[in-house]
Amino acid sequence: MNQEKDIQVSVKEAYSNAVSLLELGNYELAEKQLAEILINYPNDPNALRLSGVSSIDQGKPEIALIPLQKALKIAPDFSQAHEDLGTAWFLLGDLKKSEVCLKAALKLDPLKFSTWKSLGDLLSDQGKNEEANKAYEKALSTNTKYSDLTKAMTLVRKGQIGEAEKIYKQILTDDPKNVDALRLLALLTTKGGAVDQGIMILKKCIEIAPDYALAWGNLANMYRQKEGYENLDKSIYCFKKATELRPNWAEGWAGLGTVYTRSSLHEEGIVAYKKSISIKKDQPRVHLSLGHVYKTTGKQNQSINSYKDAIKYFDMFGEAYWSLANLKTYNFSNEEIKLMELQITKEDLLEREKVHFLFALGKAYEDRKDYKKSFNYYDQGNDLNRGRSTYDPKAVEAISQRILNFFDEDLIKNKNNWGHTAPDPIFIVGLPRSGSTLIEQILSSHSKVEGTMELPNILNMARELGTGTKDQTNYPEVLSKLSKNEIESLGKKYLSETKFIRSNLPIFIDKMPNNFSHIGLIHLILPNAKIIDARRNPLDTCFSCYKQLFARGQMFTYDLNEIARYYVNYIKLMDHWDEVLPGKVHKVVYEEMVQNQEQETRKLLNYCNLPFEEQCLNFYETKRAVKTASSEQVRQPIYERSLQLWKHYEEYLDQLKLGLSPLKERFNIPN
Repeated sequence: MNQEKDIQVSVKEAYSNAVSLLELGNYELAEKQLAEILINYPNDPNALRLSGVSSIDQGKPEIALIPLQKALKIAPDFSQAHEDLGTAWFLLGDLKKSEVCLKAALKLDPLKFSTWKSLGDLLSDQGKNEEANKAYEKALSTNTKYSDLTKAMTLVRKGQIGEAEKIYKQILTDDPKNVDALRLLALLTTKGGAVDQGIMILKKCIEIAPDYALAWGNLANMYRQKEGYENLDKSIYCFKKATELRPNWAEGWAGLGTVYTRSSLHEEGIVAYKKSISIKKDQPRVHLSLGHVYKTTGKQNQSINSYKDAIKYFDMFGEAYWSLANLKTYNFSNEEIKLMELQITKEDLLEREKVHFLFALGKAYEDRKDYKKSFNYYDQGNDLNRGRSTYDPKAVEAISQRILNFFDEDLIKNKNNWGHTAPDPIFIVGLPRSGSTLIEQILSSHSKVEGTMELPNILNMARELGTGTKDQTNYPEVLSKLSKNEIESLGKKYLSETKFIRSNLPIFIDKMPNNFSHIGLIHLILPNAKIIDARRNPLDTCFSCYKQLFARGQMFTYDLNEIARYYVNYIKLMDHWDEVLPGKVHKVVYEEMVQNQEQETRKLLNYCNLPFEEQCLNFYETKRAVKTASSEQVRQPIYERSLQLWKHYEEYLDQLKLGLSPLKERFNIPN
């Protein structure tokens, strides 16, 4: 009996959590929550109805029909489901079906304001003005307090944002302290991309109602959308306020965990995630996030357990399986492999989850030395990903050529020593999977050096200089128009933006591989900064990228020919920097570091003007957070088993070798 009661409570909490998520506009997590309920309780009319509402709110009424109709087959007296189905048919343009549904709802609940209001809107759209007015009058007679708010929310669902905004503003003209209108207006404003304005409105809302937990949660999410560590700090503050007001709000604690970890406050993030899970265990994505933090902090066993917990609550969670694979040290059992292979055959499996499963299977069979099956799964995963990508190799090469043309010897000479003189940063560049994390771990083991993370600041600066457009239309040419003081200010800006992730050590590392395109910019704004090029055998580098499912970015890695083109372009750029900036970039070849660790480490430290320290050879003992795919690998002594791994797959790599043919003689690329 008690067990049955506990189950009922758990379902109730899950449903309540889904409602909260929808109120926050977090549809993805809400639908995950609802899916979890429906896996165990496929005939739960409340969860089915809410699933339909989520689709309606996202502008997908056609998808809403199925769960709403199913809910009504199970519970034909469910008045709210009738109303929601009427809304879905209305949005789809079937006014007759909509009217039938709304009238069915009113038979069951004749005093429902929202239903009368929707019926009024429907009749008005049909030109039945007299009937519509009667419906509106009936609605007003039921509850006049929320009539305008409801009307505005209906307009939002219809996509009539401008009209809804007018209503919210009129409500606030009449009642400036209407906190519900303020909050909804803020959310509406943010949907249009005006996050700063949404923040301003929510601040006003909270000034009036400082105990409005939902508003604090909304504000936290808005700050989380913005770039910059100062905004993460604000998001943390808001989530803490929200969870103080709603201590059993699992989603709020999870949000707090996310912003803590993004701020590199990993232990605090662990505490927040665990608090969320203690309130509500069946949150697969929160278990996944907790696993990621454990991985980052070197707690591998806890990481494995968290990933498995995520799978326990959602067996179609391909990302959790890939996260296990991405530890690089975990070996799947026969049973786990069979389960993954079963999942990829399911028609209702989300495409993004399928991609994760395919990459995980690629790693599983690689560990078993079944390279044929392994490649087949990697290939399927990449092919599926490439089909979803808009990556344009020609555009990338065109931008690179502009960079090559602009940063010539004359420009470097004319603007020599214009930037900020600080020697603080060490930039590590190259391609992913080329040993950059190993170099970072070696250097950050030094008493004067701090390892940070992959910092986006240089990439963002290039984008901003290009007038904020992704194609960087004015970059790099805009640099020719900047004065000496303006160039120096860019260096100061970089140092200011990165101070939030630094401690008191004199030197810090910026390990963003893609910065190799912007070495010219780095040299202009920070002429005394050190730059290290992480270099690895082209075939190992490229195929290792092909095997890696990156969380974000690195869109060139889904096709072997495109990876090869990207590598060739990288070498072209690095050759150029060596020509116009001789001696500026120190090259660390992965194979040489593996085979001659002490010699190469001494060279590296000497280039960085750092005295030799023995602990740099014992880098694997360093306790620091590592967020890259190599996190577990750099916590081990240097080993040679990662050399020439491409040879296991050589019979499948003709396309890659052909793409690398311009470098054939230089790097001994085989036929």
